[in-house]
Amino acid sequence: MTALEGLLDDYTFRSVSDTDRDKKFEELMKTFLRTDEEWAATFDAVWSWDEWPGRQGPAHEIDLVARERATANLVAVRCAFYDPSRPLSKPDIAPFLSASNRPPFTARLVVATTDAWDADIDDAIQHEEKPVRRVGLTRMLGSSVDWTQFGSRTVAVARRARS
Repeated sequence: MTALEGLLDDYTFRSVSDTDRDKKFEELMKTFLRTDEEWAATFDAVWSWDEWPGRQGPAHEIDLVARERATANLVAVRCAFYDPSRPLSKPDIAPFLSASNRPPFTARLVVATTDAWDADIDDAIQHEEKPVRRVGLTRMLGSSVDWTQFGSRTVAVARRARS
């Protein structure tokens, strides 16, 4: 088991609720997008929905907002924590696609703990006006991030220190 897989297992089995688990995963993915070589070169800022200065109202399935370094365009990010053996289906991300298909977002990114997507999602995103990129577990496992620097409490402690 890799360090990332161990961390995700901790989130699954040691979180007090699904909401707690999902928040920990969102914070981890915010750190991933800020520190992975590819994504850190792509984005110059990554915020949680609650931190984002342009936020108006509730998140509606948008977990993070990233600003592209080269263009300053905003990307809506959905962090999907699912069983790695279960494929994402259209109903899993349809609310996110709907909420993020409006200004100021110019693109969308789905970061998921599974690499499997049902064909209905592929069909749906091909017809979307705004592009949808995805990052799955395999991409995260192969990233430049040193996942051993994170313990099961690291993200939660960092979040409390910010408050």
